[in-house]
Amino acid sequence: MEGERAAVRTLVYLLVTLAVYLLLWQVLSVFFDWPLYYYSRLIEALALLLFAALACTTPMRFEEMGIVVPARVLLRSLALGGGVAAVVTAGLLFAARGQPEHAFSWHVTGDIARATYFLVAPFQEILGKSVMLYGFEIVTGRRGALSVLLSALTFGIFHVVYGIRMMLLSMLLMLLTGWMFHRERCVWGCAAAHFACGFLPGCFGFS
Repeated sequence: MEGERAAVRTLVYLLVTLAVYLLLWQVLSVFFDWPLYYYSRLIEALALLLFAALACTTPMRFEEMGIVVPARVLLRSLALGGGVAAVVTAGLLFAARGQPEHAFSWHVTGDIARATYFLVAPFQEILGKSVMLYGFEIVTGRRGALSVLLSALTFGIFHVVYGIRMMLLSMLLMLLTGWMFHRERCVWGCAAAHFACGFLPGCFGFS
């Protein structure tokens, strides 16, 4: 019975969080011409409130959430994330070959979203995996593809302000890192893969 109540609470919290974000996006866009960066921070602020609500009213175990893991699991997860980063880098090098405008550069001056991405990527993965995916596991009562798919769809919807292309890319990223999380039950390798997929394309001049 307690498990069923926790599942209902979790589903309600997830739906309310998503509804509030979509409402705020519509209202704020009428009165303010905010850069997209601020909407990302809005997502994260609402997700923090969701995390707090879940922590107060549902059982949350950091081991199951992939935040606290044994050293061997952490190393396997980071190796998997590093492998994704290597594949992404190789693909970008191939796409940029012979094009001077796509030469690699670490330059991030003037773009706070990129300058802070080394913090944003792991934070978003904690929210995406340790809050949303874990929440959907409570709702569905099981681990597996359904929870991964639901969390990917939700994460994509949170990126609606960026347009359909970014929504789809966000969903694909969450499917990839969701598979990684399901495999190793560790959020930190997912964060490494997220950073590579979100940061490195800009280093090659791909938007």
